[in-house]
Amino acid sequence: MHEDDPLNISGQLVAEKYRIEHLVGEGGFAVVYLAEHTIWKQPVAVKFFSGLSQAPAEHREELLHQFIQEGALLTELSSQTAGIVQARDIGEYTTPAGQWMPYMVLEWLDGSPLDAILQQDQRQGLAWTEDEVVGFLKRILPILDVAHRRGIAHRDIKPANIFVMGSAARAPATPCKLLDFGVAKMVSEHAKLDAALAKTGMAITSFTPRYGAPEQFTRSYGATGPWTDVYSVALVASEMLAGRAALQGEDLVQFGFSSANPAQRPTPRSLGTQVSDQLEAVFEKALAVHPQDRFPNAGEFLESALAAAGQFAPVGFNPAATSPPRSAPSPSIQLAPTVLVAPETQKTQTASASTTKPEPRPPKQSNLGVALLMLIALAGGAVAFSATELKGARETRALISPVVRAVRKAVAHWLPILHESAQQVIDRAVASLPGPGGQAGTSPECPPGTRRVVSPPANEQDTEANHDEPAKNGSSKAVCIDEHPVSEVDYAACTACERPRLPIAKAKMKTRPHSEFCITGENATGAPIECITWKQADAFCQSRAARLPTEDELRAATDATAAEAPREWTHPAPKAGRERLGPFRCVSSK
Repeated sequence: MHEDDPLNISGQLVAEKYRIEHLVGEGGFAVVYLAEHTIWKQPVAVKFFSGLSQAPAEHREELLHQFIQEGALLTELSSQTAGIVQARDIGEYTTPAGQWMPYMVLEWLDGSPLDAILQQDQRQGLAWTEDEVVGFLKRILPILDVAHRRGIAHRDIKPANIFVMGSAARAPATPCKLLDFGVAKMVSEHAKLDAALAKTGMAITSFTPRYGAPEQFTRSYGATGPWTDVYSVALVASEMLAGRAALQGEDLVQFGFSSANPAQRPTPRSLGTQVSDQLEAVFEKALAVHPQDRFPNAGEFLESALAAAGQFAPVGFNPAATSPPRSAPSPSIQLAPTVLVAPETQKTQTASASTTKPEPRPPKQSNLGVALLMLIALAGGAVAFSATELKGARETRALISPVVRAVRKAVAHWLPILHESAQQVIDRAVASLPGPGGQAGTSPECPPGTRRVVSPPANEQDTEANHDEPAKNGSSKAVCIDEHPVSEVDYAACTACERPRLPIAKAKMKTRPHSEFCITGENATGAPIECITWKQADAFCQSRAARLPTEDELRAATDATAAEAPREWTHPAPKAGRERLGPFRCVSSK
């Protein structure tokens, strides 16, 4: 293996039509080679996902199927905008050394990735001006808006995934292209692969921590979505204005703390750059810690940035017509490998100028229903006829097959959305009712990453378990409880918390090896932390102005039966002899 050919495949023929020429780029997750399409005699880029080469054989077929879905998504999006790199082919390849990996064939791009341009600028001490950065946003945000209109998020926006077509990177007319659309989401959702690689000591990060949003480090801030891309683009723009990295850190934990630190937001002014008050306010909103405080999509981000700069939107771009209402991000609907955001409809009510109510008009007679029934009957008859062996049936099958496939694809696409939308309506209705299912007169909303439950009154068991203030903590009112147990990353980011030690640590040792801690700043993951004592869990929740939940609250949040004892730490301190280590979550008042 050579540094200029890490896979040792130069000169090899892939899929009998792509002749590999030489390496053009390498990262921790993939390597990119220049190749020639031997039939068309055209250059193409072949991207080998070397980070997946250790995938167990039993998961490779499923993984390849997901890559095919991502290739289809990329092809569909690139047909709507020239700003998304085109996918030409996809497949799997085994190197001469026996290394298996999936690959994707992409259009060949002439130019430079933005990270190389920014590195050169920083070496020369050159920062981008306010007008140049706004011009960059005018080029990149309309591309993202095409995907955001469909509720699809990129989730790994960084300079390396932005390609500048040409040498004049700062010129407003120089086009840009977005790379790696959908790959981050696919990798993050492949739980089986992640677990299998963990056994071999490997791990795949589905986003780049230096450009990560708070919700990518911990789910306690809510789900990822288009608002996550807004945060990452704003970080890149701040870096361009300041001439240096926007987030500071050396590892995942430090970057996570820097991303969500409310006292130090990575806006241009906080990085020492002078910008207008209007543009600074736009960045403050785009880089808000909580997703519901940001612009919900690229369209609204661009609209506000252009207004702050006194400019107009690009020709053909109309964020007012394409963006959803300005509100907190709606819950994402998981539809692998993309995330779809259920649209919210708005009804506009008009007041009558007359003091008397007009007589209601009789409904107009319409033949639309009759026409629809006739159309359905004709379609059904055509399908039934095509299934026979009569004369003309074969031609009818060939004619209606594309229509049937399109209908089946549309039904598969929309049924999950309709189901999720209906479930959200039911949840809101239940939350508005009095009784165990909800609390009349209170808002059902809780911060992202938490769930609303009704706290029952304290019981005798709680009092015996050393409740200091049972009435206060067990009053019957709505509370917000974490949807997921606290992760190792969450706990490691707590500077006021005690670092938990492994049970095998010897108490008499004055100094302990770093490995005896159950988590460190280097090995913390997104998995629930389970090496925590009750005292440590209680201290963590107090640092967040919260508390541990009662058993009834935990059962309500986790849908456990009354007979089940919660596995997690709850508010009552354990009695002597019943101490144990376990996961936990926090609860706060609404």
